[in-house]
Amino acid sequence: MHWRKVELDNHKDHIQWLDDARAKKTYTLAGLFDSKRHLGLNSETVGNIERLEFGDDSSGATEWLKLRIPISDRLVVVFGEDECFGCSAEFFLQNWRDLFLPSRDDAIIFSDNSSLVAFYCHENEFELGERLIYKPV
Repeated sequence: MHWRKVELDNHKDHIQWLDDARAKKTYTLAGLFDSKRHLGLNSETVGNIERLEFGDDSSGATEWLKLRIPISDRLVVVFGEDECFGCSAEFFLQNWRDLFLPSRDDAIIFSDNSSLVAFYCHENEFELGERLIYKPV
């Protein structure tokens, strides 16, 4: 079992790891929204990008996310081509601090049922925007 799955095992009732084939496809899709020039979203494929540098203020970041991510959304979190899982937006909003480690993790997060896409940066930053070309996955 991959180390990240072991690390997040305490959340196994709330996250669904994607099988290898779907994870690869999802990773490829997420790559369209990942900037190749800097840590963050790709302004050529993502519109209306907002950025939050939250430092140690994770409560403030949670409030910022709650204002932007519909609680009814279903999210996909992409760490790598074999490290992707689905979860409810409600779970993500309550637990994102346990899912990511500062100074280590970068991830793309996107909605299964809207154009929302976000980037978590290991430097305690979020970027959030809308996929310019949106097709439900």
